[in-house]
Amino acid sequence: MAGGTVAISDTGPLISAFQSDSFSLLTNVFGSIHIPAGCSEELGQHGWQDEIQAAADKLVTLQLTVNEARKARSLARLIAEQGGSPVASASSHMGEAQAIALALRPVYRDDLPLLDEQAARVIAHDQGLRLSGFPGVLLLAVQGGLISAADLKDRLERCREQGSHYGKRLIEQVYDMARGA
Repeated sequence: MAGGTVAISDTGPLISAFQSDSFSLLTNVFGSIHIPAGCSEELGQHGWQDEIQAAADKLVTLQLTVNEARKARSLARLIAEQGGSPVASASSHMGEAQAIALALRPVYRDDLPLLDEQAARVIAHDQGLRLSGFPGVLLLAVQGGLISAADLKDRLERCREQGSHYGKRLIEQVYDMARGA
């Protein structure tokens, strides 16, 4: 459905998937979800250890090479410098930067990075990546007949209620797109 069989994800889209009981939906859209080790650690710090263990057969944790780690540090600085970034510290953006660095591997050329933070999305786009976020994956699921537009809206609302930064306007926009799918 998405053009590839793998999604390379940052922490944010996975937290949204866990918040809305949508991880199995992600793996219906993509065969597996690949994440950098830093994101796995971050998910654990946010209390999602049980979900990580339950998803172990579809959630692949990868180590960055030395060059990829160097690239990720550079990308994190660029993300922090973006005007739309809520946090100015480069260290706060390592998860997104590591996911971008992984997505730049040639093996992932036809696969889809998942990033929700706008500043990281700008940098990923500048790196030549086509990408999506959790709302976009839900839209793909609607287009593939896996869920309804109402279910998409309900899942995004559950995430928002639990602290994800999906505004009401974004949820309505994605919902309207899903109804037209």
